Amino acid sequence: MRFLLACLAVLMLTSPVVGHELAVYTVMVNSEDAHPADIPNGSLKEGDTVWFWMKDSTENASLVVELEHDGAAMRSSDLQFECEMDENDTVLVDENCKTRFDYTFNQQNSAGLWNITFMKYVNSTLTETIDGSVTIEEDVHDEMPLEVVDDASSNTDFTNKEIIAGVTIVISLIGFITIAFRMKDDCSVEEE
Repeated sequence: MRFLLACLAVLMLTSPVVGHELAVYTVMVNSEDAHPADIPNGSLKEGDTVWFWMKDSTENASLVVELEHDGAAMRSSDLQFECEMDENDTVLVDENCKTRFDYTFNQQNSAGLWNITFMKYVNSTLTETIDGSVTIEEDVHDEMPLEVVDDASSNTDFTNKEIIAGVTIVISLIGFITIAFRMKDDCSVEEE
């Protein structure tokens, strides 16, 4: 039974997976502008994250970032240029103080155009609004694309992935057989 479970585990580990590596995109907001206010198309897919950093050192300045998609809006807390730390520089004096707002786009239903509004405040008074946008692409996990086979050519070249998968399976089988024989030998030694 253990052998069967181990074989199934190896088969699941060697199956091909198609997807993208999750990305983090950074937007900096300073005294001049948001860089970039409009995130370039093709930069982000569902599941990716954007970090919005407050880098405006104007005295008593704060920033609120608002994301809007299909009528639903999400707002950051007030972001500060810097947060005061304790005397050891290990703990925030105000645990609600933030210098960055992180937003991860849902992996199922966040594809499409998102409007971004950067609202700068000085002494709690709105002084500037910067508009931007980002288009989130759908993260499609389709089956492996089918390759067109040329019937005129009987050439059977193997790809690197196929070779690696084959070698992995052979090594795994050798390991499982070795373990099975050792378990069998251990059982027979215990019976004597």
